[in-house]
Amino acid sequence: MSIINKYREKERLMRQLQEELQAMEEKQELKQELAFKTAVEEVLKQFDKSESELLALFGASEDTAESGKSRRKRTPSVYKNPQTGEEITVRGGRQKDYQEWIQKYGKETVQSWKVS
Repeated sequence: MSIINKYREKERLMRQLQEELQAMEEKQELKQELAFKTAVEEVLKQFDKSESELLALFGASEDTAESGKSRRKRTPSVYKNPQTGEEITVRGGRQKDYQEWIQKYGKETVQSWKVS
C-alpha cells in the first residue's frame, strides 16, 4: 500500500472516530457520568482527600477496585469407585487419580460415579 493510501485510510478512520465520539457526547448517560465525576473530584479537592482515601472510606481497597472481576473457585466434585470403594475429590478435572480412572474405565463410567 502506498503512503498516500495509508494516509487516506488514517483520515477515514479519524473521521469515523470523531463521529463516534460526537455521538457519545450527545448521550445523556455520558453527560451524567461526567457531571458525577466532576462533582466527586470537587468534593475530594474541597476536603483535601485522595481517591484511595475515598475508597478506604467505603471499604474498598485500591487492589480490589483495579483488579475487576476475579475468577470464582471451582466447586469440588466427589467421585466414588463402586468396585474399590475409593473416593476422590476433583476440582477442575486435572487430578492424576481422576485422569487414571478415565483412562482405565472411560469418561462416561467415571461420570456416573459422581457422588456430589
